[in-house]
Amino acid sequence: MPEVQPAPAPLVEVLDQSRRVVALLPANEAARQKLCHRTVAVLLFDELGRLALRRRPKTPAGKPGRWDVSVRGPALAGESLQDAASRALKAELGIHAERLRLVLELPAQPENNNEFLHVFSLTRLDGATPSTQDRESGEYSFSPEELDCLLRDFRELVSPRFLLLAEAMSIKGLWRRRP
Repeated sequence: MPEVQPAPAPLVEVLDQSRRVVALLPANEAARQKLCHRTVAVLLFDELGRLALRRRPKTPAGKPGRWDVSVRGPALAGESLQDAASRALKAELGIHAERLRLVLELPAQPENNNEFLHVFSLTRLDGATPSTQDRESGEYSFSPEELDCLLRDFRELVSPRFLLLAEAMSIKGLWRRRP
């Protein structure tokens, strides 16, 4: 019986500060070395303006148990940002959406692990966002008031990346203009 070879790790484009491609590396290696590369995040809202967040898994790496965006992932080599966001949304939540709206781009900086973060949003009209906390998945849809309270009074419960994202959106006046 022939030996099954593992699938090759997906490659990402390592970028310089001018966003020129300087190398191709496996996504996990680029992240581990904190090399500049493109990532996407999708903010998933429901028709009431609630934002779905997910608790980070309890692993030794990172900040476990903190609230973060539900959908995030690398843009693979040669992949458009829109396609990367659609792929990540499908992989993380099983949601197919072709029309995601780009709402914000954050530059690569140490606070977000040197990732050029491209933030998309999607409003689900079918009530698909969790309305109460799901203990197994750690997902919860925060109302605007709950989210304001979380970001103001319980910052230690939020991932540094989401905190940076929320502050950037607030500064640009995007936080109150939900999709």
